Amino acid sequence: MLIHLVTDRFSLGGGIEHIYQIVKGLKEFKFGIFAKSGRAEQKFKDLENVKIYTGGYQPGYVLKDKPDLVHIHHLRPLFFFFKKRLAPATHGSISKRTLQRYKIPVIFTAHGLHIHKYEFSGLIRDKLKYTLRFYLEKIILKKPAGVIAVSHEDRDFLEKKYLLKNVVYLTNGIDFTKISRTTGSKTDLRKELNLPARHFLFITVARFDYQKGYDILVQAIARLKEKFSRETEKIRFIFVGHGSEFERMKALSRELSVSEYISFLGERVDVYKLIKACDVFLLPSRWEGLPIVLLETGLLQIPVLASETYGNREILKGDKGILFKNEDVEELAVAIKDAAAGKYDLNRCARNLFTEVETNYNLGKMLNGLREIYSSYKTR
Repeated sequence: MLIHLVTDRFSLGGGIEHIYQIVKGLKEFKFGIFAKSGRAEQKFKDLENVKIYTGGYQPGYVLKDKPDLVHIHHLRPLFFFFKKRLAPATHGSISKRTLQRYKIPVIFTAHGLHIHKYEFSGLIRDKLKYTLRFYLEKIILKKPAGVIAVSHEDRDFLEKKYLLKNVVYLTNGIDFTKISRTTGSKTDLRKELNLPARHFLFITVARFDYQKGYDILVQAIARLKEKFSRETEKIRFIFVGHGSEFERMKALSRELSVSEYISFLGERVDVYKLIKACDVFLLPSRWEGLPIVLLETGLLQIPVLASETYGNREILKGDKGILFKNEDVEELAVAIKDAAAGKYDLNRCARNLFTEVETNYNLGKMLNGLREIYSSYKTR
């Protein structure tokens, strides 16, 4: 069975890692992976059941080799597949009539619902964008043969708001063995990674963009410095990642006079070691789908402090982490102070999260679910 997986770009991050785990774990299937060129193409070079296509995701390009199934992982290529007029012919594109004749089933995984980004500004402009996107997505998401939701909240939204009848819940899973190889004491890892030995360390690993809420965190650090200066002297923050707001967040930290408390490390390949070397993982996102990084942090048995929002609360509810009110700078500052002061039972939260991830988010469970979904299209 030949399955073509389609995403936007070969960019480092959770999306490509998710696709990598699929093709690596389901060796009985042949895969083509379609996306615009990026830095993550080499990740797949040693997998014999995979062929990489870097020319984008025009429908004719994706369908040319007549796959048995197309599995799309990004809304942009999904829109390309189902808009009324196909884009100009490139890479051996085919006509819409031929596309219809192939009758190749297309399924879509919703890795979070980015319509949520218009819920936060309160601007009339964003309310209009929300309405426009709502009706566009409601139409487009009815087109695939099936839609996979990675969280219960997303499934409920898709079914109740978009009135979709083609939704199945299948959460993300992660490879435990890779994470279990991350060993070493906190002291040794800090020495190896050149991190402060005696400070209480918070770490954030995420893209630098509006969704991830770095601006909320930097403002909270400034509030912490203003109100709890003595405690702040014992705390440091490690920011890992890159993105469109990277330089702006560095500038904001200088503007608010807190740059001395923050280490901007950029993209790193030793993320697991960095997380394990720190005391608390912080995720101040405005919204999430089902954040892989929280699952990884759970397996590393590091406690989590996160915004009470889509995705985060599904993983952390029930004493599996500390949740603060979304976008509430003041509450986040107090939570950071209290965590560093030992006012939460962080070890219990870490143990509970580990058990939750080990039980419900293992890679084998996800792969078995996908295997069943893919196989259901063999005879269609």
